[in-house]
Amino acid sequence: MKIFHIAFCFLFIHSCISAQDINKNDQKINVIFNDSAVQYVLKNPVKALKEREFIWNNFDGYRITLVWHRESSFPVDWKYWEKCMNTFINKDTSLMRKTLELSNNLMALEKRGHDKIVGHLSTFFPNNISYDAYVYLVVSTVPYAFCVEQNKIGIDITGDEWYFDPEYVLNVVIHELFHAGYRTFTADKKYLNEDPIDRETFIRFCYAYTLNEGMASYVGYKALDLFPTNNRHKDYKLLENDSTVKIAIEHVNDLLYLSDKLPIDSLNKLAWDIGVGKRAYYVTGAYIAKTVEENSGREHLAALLQKGGYEFVKEYNSIAPKELKIALL
Repeated sequence: MKIFHIAFCFLFIHSCISAQDINKNDQKINVIFNDSAVQYVLKNPVKALKEREFIWNNFDGYRITLVWHRESSFPVDWKYWEKCMNTFINKDTSLMRKTLELSNNLMALEKRGHDKIVGHLSTFFPNNISYDAYVYLVVSTVPYAFCVEQNKIGIDITGDEWYFDPEYVLNVVIHELFHAGYRTFTADKKYLNEDPIDRETFIRFCYAYTLNEGMASYVGYKALDLFPTNNRHKDYKLLENDSTVKIAIEHVNDLLYLSDKLPIDSLNKLAWDIGVGKRAYYVTGAYIAKTVEENSGREHLAALLQKGGYEFVKEYNSIAPKELKIALL
């Protein structure tokens, strides 16, 4: 069951904004936003309720959501879809209006801030990296932010978990955009794309996921100044607290030390419950990135990414105090 590479732990002329290329030597990052599914569904939810099969098979935002369900082995709940559509139609028509407004505001914000987003991302990648990323906005899906097929990002903008705040949504999108780029060149690709099958792959997975999710969280954290918002992801609060950072590192070390004591199924469950659920990979990795950047600079941090999670942790250990080191197995 491929659960770990499903991340945390988005009609065409109207809604597709093509990126302008930003070059850093040979680097080129293309980011394309698409809200066609949101526009189609929310402008006529009665019709959408009847056209479920057409919508989920013909709009890429919903097609990649089906990929997420398949790869995470999480069954599609069509009753949930029907409940959401009926809420738009009968129970809370203001939700439809506010969600459409959020989508429109987010698309406008991305258009105004596009160069800032791409420029920010480029500073965290080596000079020779180029990639395309597609962000699909959708409504009424189970996952709220995910990345599949390496560079396809889905963002469900329905509901009050976003506080109807386009700056907050865009910050989470930046987190996912890092994943799309990192997966194009990482030496740890095989550890990120498949569940661990034994002790060795579990250990390498722990380092790889600490780097992948930690760096994505740090890239989002450092983007807060680009799009200021009062709504901050909980990972950022954990990162700013010395005691919660220490707890996160202890959790990662516990997972590593348990690798030769528990069967792989149990280890994979603990990795999900602790590494993702308790945010251990995210906070630990973000703290490592912060420490390395403060010690050696962002260019050094970006170059380090090509070496993989083990070397990422090893570099950090060379400058970390004893009580905050990560086990190297």
